[in-house]
Parts: sequence; structure tokens; C-alpha cells
Amino acid sequence: MGKIRILTVLLSLFLYNEVNACKYTIREIGYSTLSKVTYVLYRVDEGNPFFSKQIEKNFSQSNVVGRGLSTSEGISNPVVKFALDQKLTLPAYVLAAPDGSMLTLTNDNIQYNTLNSPVRNQLLEDLPIGYASVIFVHGKNEVSNALTREIILKSNERIKNILPNMPKQVNIGPNLIEISNSDFIKEKVLLWSFGIEEIPEQPMALVVYGKGRIMGEKITYDQLNEDVVYKYLAIIGADCECGLERKWKLGYQMPLNWPSNIRQGLSDDLGFDVDNPMVLTEMSRILATENKEETDPGGVSFEPMVFDLDEEFGDVPEIPLQSHESSSGFEINTKLIMLFSILLIVFGIGIGAYIILKRKN
Repeated sequence: MGKIRILTVLLSLFLYNEVNACKYTIREIGYSTLSKVTYVLYRVDEGNPFFSKQIEKNFSQSNVVGRGLSTSEGISNPVVKFALDQKLTLPAYVLAAPDGSMLTLTNDNIQYNTLNSPVRNQLLEDLPIGYASVIFVHGKNEVSNALTREIILKSNERIKNILPNMPKQVNIGPNLIEISNSDFIKEKVLLWSFGIEEIPEQPMALVVYGKGRIMGEKITYDQLNEDVVYKYLAIIGADCECGLERKWKLGYQMPLNWPSNIRQGLSDDLGFDVDNPMVLTEMSRILATENKEETDPGGVSFEPMVFDLDEEFGDVPEIPLQSHESSSGFEINTKLIMLFSILLIVFGIGIGAYIILKRKN
């Protein structure tokens, strides 16, 4: 009888940890390849479409793909029409975003202009190990710029003070990255991806986390005094099952390189691989569980919300997984998670039984 009780306790503790453990935070989901935003860099020229294999290879670890396009397709093709309307010297390079917006790039050092800039290089150093980054885009008014800097620094400090209370510990709090008026040209592609194509009259801010994802939207100068920076930062540290709608869990991505050494270092730091099929499947299940009532992101807590999975997950389709390295892909479903969990339970029971028998002997 005593053996059965011990085994029951072991099994209960195991199941309790499995059910109640905080699986992932918004920050961790932000590193995944779920809902990957892909930009296309077109090379527009006369004759046969052609895109350099070497340049294409340089984009292999980014969310930018290269395509050749011929002017023979005519103005019925929006990219060709854009290039011709701009009266660009051929061959011309046009970067297109998923929302249809386009940007012309110079022929010189296409890879640098598209993927690299001082701010993005700084983000590559900060995002894998830090909580988040707040990008402060200077406006034309220096007084407003000074006030904006002060507000952002205070918001960052508030987040640093509550880091110990969050579901997952992050050693490095949010940092501030500034883009001055003189840096605007250097950050042209980055700012364009944020919808900023000229120096704004008033400063604005963007909260960036995970794999170059934007939390929420651009924060205008009027919103800065409403604690929006702090609220957006707080969401990043919340449990991914905090009840927020999906739009708060997977922000829009900027064009960004993400080398393999960064992916490996990130896995070591998090303790799991964000692109592991089992992890992606579990994240997909969580994202497919929509909250039925609108949740104010400013009122988010760091406690997980308890869902009735049968009711919540019944007719909600899973988010399709996208592989960033292979088009063949694979299909995964939640049955694999159930099987994996059962195997872990059996393993736990086996270990418990072994300990009991060993003590008896």
C-alpha cells in the first residue's frame, strides 16, 4: 500500500509540474519561426530574369529572399511598374514588404543596405541575450527628444525592477537605442520597414524583442506620456498563456539577418531550441487558443490564464508552421505532444519504482 502511495505522489507531482509550469513567455515565442515575415529583394532588368547566386546565398540566414524580374512582364507587374515609374537605371533593386510597400536600393553593396546597419548590428548583439530594446527615433524638436529619452529610460528602469517577478528570468533588462536625424540615411531600410520614410516632426519609439519583432505599433509622442512604452515592455515578459490576443504574441518582423551562431547561443541561453519541431508545435497550440474577450494589454499580469482546452481548442485551426530552411517541410500535430508526455510519465513512474525497489533491497 505504501508503494502505491509513493508512486501516486510521484505521478501527481510530475503531472502538476507539467500542467502548471510556465511553458514560454512572449519573448521566447518571439524568437520562433512561427509567422515569419518574408521580404523580397527584386533585381529588375531587361531580358531574362537573373539574381546573383552569391547575393542570394548572403540572404540564406535572413528573412529576405532574392528574385530576378524582367521588364518584359510590363506594368501589370507592380514591382516592374514601380521601378519604371521611379525611372531607375537598370538593373534596379527593389525591396518589397509583405504589405506591398516597396523601396529602391542602390546597386552598391546590396547585402549591406538590405540587412546591415549600425542599429541592426546592435540589435543582433542585444536581442539574443537581453529582455528587449526600445528604438528611439529622433524628431526635429530637440526639447521633445529630450523628454522622450527621459520617459523611455524611466520605463526601462521600471521593467528592470520587476524582472525578478516575471515567469522567466532574464539577466539583462531592456536597453535604449537612438536613431538621430544624422543617422536617418544609414537606417533607411530599417525605418522603412517600420513605416517611417522621412524624419518625423516629433520623436517616436518602437519596442523590439525576439527575432527583430515589433511589439504593438509605433509609439507616437502623444502616447509616450500614457505609459505605452512600459505597457508594451511588460507584455514581452508575460506568460504566453496570459490571455492576450494573438496579435500581441507575434509582432511584425524587420528585415534582419539571424546567423547560425546566434541561434545556437540562444538555444544555450533559453535551455531549448525555439525551432525544435516539438517546441514549435506546442507554441502553435498556444497561439491557436484565442482569448474570447478583448484583453487590455496594459492590464496584463504575469500569471498564466487557465483555459478549458476542450472548449477553447475545439474549432480553432492550428497556425501552419513555416520552415525557413526547407520548402518540403513536415506536418506536426498535437498527438506527438501527448505521446511525448505519456512517455515522460511512464519514465517518471519507472524511476520511482526503481528507487522504491532499491530501497527495499
